[in-house]
Amino acid sequence: MNLEGRIEWISEDTLEIRLGDPVAMETLSFAEMISNWIEMERPAWLIDHCYGFGILSLVVRPALIDESRVLESLTQVLSRSLDGRDSSDSGVIEIPVCYASEFGLDLQSIGEATGLSVEQIIELHSSRDYRVLATGFVPGFGYLGETDPRIQLPRRDTPRTRIPPGSVAIAENQTVIYPTETPGGWNIIGRMPGSIVSVTRDSIDAKFAMGRLVRFQPISMDEFQAIEALDDSD
Repeated sequence: MNLEGRIEWISEDTLEIRLGDPVAMETLSFAEMISNWIEMERPAWLIDHCYGFGILSLVVRPALIDESRVLESLTQVLSRSLDGRDSSDSGVIEIPVCYASEFGLDLQSIGEATGLSVEQIIELHSSRDYRVLATGFVPGFGYLGETDPRIQLPRRDTPRTRIPPGSVAIAENQTVIYPTETPGGWNIIGRMPGSIVSVTRDSIDAKFAMGRLVRFQPISMDEFQAIEALDDSD
């Protein structure tokens, strides 16, 4: 991949690199390869990095690096697979989801808008793998794409002031899980047991990382409660 013309300084210590179409598999593979390389090599010139919707941001130490060296380093990374395998082999994150009416607050209205039954909505949502396109909003929040066109709906006209943590939702061509209680306007269709993110004073451990594949596994209310009970006992 040629990065010439795709890199720009946006501040005295931050570079933005346009990797390509945000939802293209090639772009996501590029971003994942760079992230893997950063985790392995931890270059001294890099302070932090963040990927979102086709753009990779690098916070650097300007005294230790210049644009040409950044281009050279990343071009080398993208010319090979660092561990000898394609990034798509990194495994699928399986998320159990209970689509019971107690959790799927908007399933009925989605059915009315689409003409689909609740069972069809659940089948369409859980029958495909999703790619983590970006993370943000709050720690652990991942934007997953793409949903089936038949259940692609706009966000709610009136956002809710409190979305329970673990809520699974859809809007436009993406699906998300709310890691913590926050306001939100996405259409709620279910809830996962346990937590998608662990936050302590010293660290944030999130299951979602850019480029990873995610699969939703429907479970019953009994299964949901059993998993919740195990999680609470840890």
